[in-house]
Amino acid sequence: MSAREQVVEISASAISFTAVCELCLALDASAGWSRSTFAGRLDADLDGGTFLCRRGHPLRVERLQRPAEGGATAAA
Repeated sequence: MSAREQVVEISASAISFTAVCELCLALDASAGWSRSTFAGRLDADLDGGTFLCRRGHPLRVERLQRPAEGGATAAA
């Protein structure tokens, strides 16, 4: 059985996040537990990274694109 890839997107300016591990959520729901969230930090100079939840499931964290400075300008 192969687990599907988990991807969490955070805002362009975020450096910390709290996420839900979907694999843990499924385990917790069947056992009546509630430990499926975890917190992490992605430094501002990084666009993404791979994190492990408390149970060791991998989650890929991706930073959303920052808007272009000054917006797009049309050539006259």
